[in-house]
Amino acid sequence: MTEFVPRIVAFCCNYCAYAAADLAGVSRMQYPPQIRIIRVPCSGKVDMTYLLRAFESGADGVIVAGCLEGGCHFVEGNFHEKARVNFARDMLAAVGIDPARLEMFNFSSSMAPRFIEIVNEVTERITKLGPAFPKKVKFTDREGLTKREFLYKMLANLAIKTPDKTLIVPEKLKEFGRIEYEAAKCIGCKKCQDKCEEQAIDFQRTFDLSKIVQKKEISKDEKITKRRLLYMTIANLTVKQPTNNILVPEGLDEFAQMQFVPEKCVACEKCIEACPEKAIFLVKEIDFPRIIEHVKRSRKQ
Repeated sequence: MTEFVPRIVAFCCNYCAYAAADLAGVSRMQYPPQIRIIRVPCSGKVDMTYLLRAFESGADGVIVAGCLEGGCHFVEGNFHEKARVNFARDMLAAVGIDPARLEMFNFSSSMAPRFIEIVNEVTERITKLGPAFPKKVKFTDREGLTKREFLYKMLANLAIKTPDKTLIVPEKLKEFGRIEYEAAKCIGCKKCQDKCEEQAIDFQRTFDLSKIVQKKEISKDEKITKRRLLYMTIANLTVKQPTNNILVPEGLDEFAQMQFVPEKCVACEKCIEACPEKAIFLVKEIDFPRIIEHVKRSRKQ
């Protein structure tokens, strides 16, 4: 049987990590030849799509190497990347890929021996883990997709298992989250939809009465709008729990229901800023099982 030789991709920032690797080279320090180094301006430039594309390209392990914490030439690029890598590890784990295959390290430009040590350590670990995938993975076609849709489509393509829980988003990671809204406040003005550049918000002519009739405690400081008063009255008059949505007639768009498309949302919060009723809010988690399942279904169609 042929001995397994892992393929490892290392994204190295130009100023420190790449300089450390370069110093190791000119100093004739030996390290495994299967490491493929990609120089980037800053570790913060390494988008999550880069990490997944590396795995699709045949990598069994991926390293992101940046400046020492507090020493980034772009101030906080390495801090942003650390949060991104940690979240990517959570995503990989959720779809059945060992998160030990992805890791971030920090170097100064003079730390050539440390670079060699890390490369050897990662190579040994990945060799023990074996191939990342049982067979070669096909490339995900990005044509017609936004970057966020592309990310989730790659995750679905790489998935060994279906995720079974939502993922909590680290506070430092601003570009991920889940949009929710309070139906009792929404007036269907669609200003949120107009502001959404990713087209992640739509409105359907349905009225979710089951949500409306749920009685909710109102704080003393909360303003009782006409819309909330209407829904409070409906809830108070309810005799039995409704089971079906009601179709909204033409001309009553203010009762249409907002639909959020999580595969497109980049958590820019422009919809929140645009909402005059303060009905929209951001939850720092993503419904990963729903997203991946939806992407898989759309891929089969």
